Amino acid sequence: MASENRMRKLTFSVIKLVATISIIAFLINRLGWNDIAATVSGANPAWLVFGFLIFLVSGWLGVIQWRLILKNRGLNLPFGRAFKLYFAGLFFNNFIAGGIVGDVFKVASIHSRDGKMFTGLAATVLDRFAGLWAMCAYAVAGSAVLLYQGALTHGNIRNASVALFAAFGLFAGIMLFLTSGSLQKLFFSISDKISLCQRFKVKEIVTEMLIEAKDYNLLASVSVLSILIQFLRIGVHILVAASLGLLTGANFQYFFIFVPIIAMLMIIPLPFGVRETVGGALFALAGFPKDAAFIMGFLASLIGIAASLLGGVFFVAEKNFRSGK
Repeated sequence: MASENRMRKLTFSVIKLVATISIIAFLINRLGWNDIAATVSGANPAWLVFGFLIFLVSGWLGVIQWRLILKNRGLNLPFGRAFKLYFAGLFFNNFIAGGIVGDVFKVASIHSRDGKMFTGLAATVLDRFAGLWAMCAYAVAGSAVLLYQGALTHGNIRNASVALFAAFGLFAGIMLFLTSGSLQKLFFSISDKISLCQRFKVKEIVTEMLIEAKDYNLLASVSVLSILIQFLRIGVHILVAASLGLLTGANFQYFFIFVPIIAMLMIIPLPFGVRETVGGALFALAGFPKDAAFIMGFLASLIGIAASLLGGVFFVAEKNFRSGK
């Protein structure tokens, strides 16, 4: 069984690697290596460095938010350990191209050292949910403005905006469930009758995520932090666009629509290059130069990977420390 699992993981990793290489090769062939090199070499490095620092600040605020939720759920992690775990999670999410691999790592670490798997799982899911909620709110606001202005004329972009409104409605429904005692009572009355829910301890996990009346101060704090964190993450893409000379007063609104779409795709373990290609296609539809639109997405991802390498250092150092090296 163990060998089968290892073979399955190896096969999946090889497939993702082949997909990544194929996507990059396709884009190089489609855009032309000379044009790509000229675009990248023309980027202003000062804006890229600023984007790197902005990402680090957003990560630091993310640590504060995650630790705040953990403390509310009954686990008070020291800031240093929370910082290392959070950035190690970013490292796995960004570098290994597995949208939830970093979240799994954080939960597993808390389970192994603190024995509070449900607490770690609930806090990590709520942390991710808060980020997606904030991103979705930015996207809906940006879409509403552009729809009002009549700027979303392309069918694919309109469809993306409609999908964002639907996602916002879904998140609103989840938030209503997390705070409504009557909906929770109805859900548990149904789940208690389903053996599969009992087997996977759905009730215990969901109970850890519920927001009680005393938690509304937490809700307010997390809302403010999430809005700021996701604004900084969107800001990284805006700064990359500025470095390439793409940012104008007429197109900055699109970042508040398309970057959240890319963020939502990050919860899926897609190969590196898929999300960047989708983002580049959306920006190209909005009127950005095609070659620069795709390069912009890859540069923004590389900034995130570079900043999250700090988490990789923490992970390797911790592993070597435990093994006595």
